Amino acid sequence: MVSLTRSLAVLELGSQLVSQLNAGDDLLASWMSHYVAELIEAAKEASGGSRAAAQEACAKAILDLWEYRATFPDRLRPFKELDPVLKVLASLDVKRPGYRYHQAALHEAATAQADEDTKRWLDLAIGIDFAARLFIATALRSAAERAASTTAPWVELAAQAGAEEGAERALVDFVLSEEGEGDEAPDTGAAQLREQLAKLESFTKLAGAFASDIRKELDAREADSK
Repeated sequence: MVSLTRSLAVLELGSQLVSQLNAGDDLLASWMSHYVAELIEAAKEASGGSRAAAQEACAKAILDLWEYRATFPDRLRPFKELDPVLKVLASLDVKRPGYRYHQAALHEAATAQADEDTKRWLDLAIGIDFAARLFIATALRSAAERAASTTAPWVELAAQAGAEEGAERALVDFVLSEEGEGDEAPDTGAAQLREQLAKLESFTKLAGAFASDIRKELDAREADSK
């Protein structure tokens, strides 16, 4: 049996979709908006034996409509602001634990016995991986921060209604997770920042040494070509 809280959330989701679809001049969207509005009204007014059937029909229409939200006209999609970031996020996996590139090999290399020169190159590879993931995460958060804040109510309402949440939920949670981290002890957040800073500074030194080696090799080749 569907809880009262979920039933009310489904109706509220439907009401929000009605307002969203009725905000433009798209004929089909407007028709769908009025259709769902009528179902919501019928579900609220029904009584007796017809009440359950009316509520079920209304909930099904709302949840079906929500499932096809990505097909709404561009300006009427609930998550239209997130679309560019979602496309980028789909090709990445910034929340995955471990290393992004050849993670198993890099993890093994991090603890392997190696000579100093080899270890330096391995450390550089691991540093590049860490820096890339950190930069990607920061860039995605910055790109989606405003949109995530405005679309978070849609995500929460969909969750309460038991509706399919999709990639939008993952993105909103990812972007807003830094705000949630503020609930942790101050020392915990500071320690994490210090660790990230130390790794980035170490990577910067390694990258500088790598650039110096390339510069020397380039100078040598240019000297030989003269």
